[in-house]
Amino acid sequence: MFIAGIFLMTFGIALSCKAGLGTTPISSVPFVLSMFTGYTIGELTVAMNLLFIVPQPFLVRDLPKKVIIGQASTLIIFGPSVDLWMYLLRWLNPTHIGEMWGACILSSFILAFGVFLCIKAKIFTAPGEGLVLAVEKVLNFKFALLKNCFDIGLVSISVIISYAVFGELHGVGAGTVASAILVGRIIRTYEKRIKIAC
Repeated sequence: MFIAGIFLMTFGIALSCKAGLGTTPISSVPFVLSMFTGYTIGELTVAMNLLFIVPQPFLVRDLPKKVIIGQASTLIIFGPSVDLWMYLLRWLNPTHIGEMWGACILSSFILAFGVFLCIKAKIFTAPGEGLVLAVEKVLNFKFALLKNCFDIGLVSISVIISYAVFGELHGVGAGTVASAILVGRIIRTYEKRIKIAC
């Protein structure tokens, strides 16, 4: 279930990139960087997520080693899977606005189902969520608020990089906003309507 969730998540991320309206908040920085660095989205995703892991044991001193190892191990699948889906979807380049939004919304449903499966599997937490959970323990703020701030921060960094390098917006757009709004709500819908015993 966990591996299926990873593949669905990365499929949703790749599809959002191909939609042409801006990718998901968590993938916005790797997507923009991949446009000019020569590294793939998958490679940059792994690098970024490793950076998310580094501060966690300093924020939460009693954080079990298995949590860190688990988060790092997910990247072995996650990064290459993003690149695999980008390769398999290389033929997809929608130009009509309806097709672009269709791909964007479909990506949100697929990504949300992947996240739903990973949550239900109860194995590992993704590094991004792991960092937010660590900050939550230190600041004692609600996870949802911190997650929103985290996503906004990533999108803001993407926008700054995009304007600094290209002089205009690339990789971030209306689709990024739609993903930020839709994915969480779709996950909650799956949780209410789909019962999986683990």
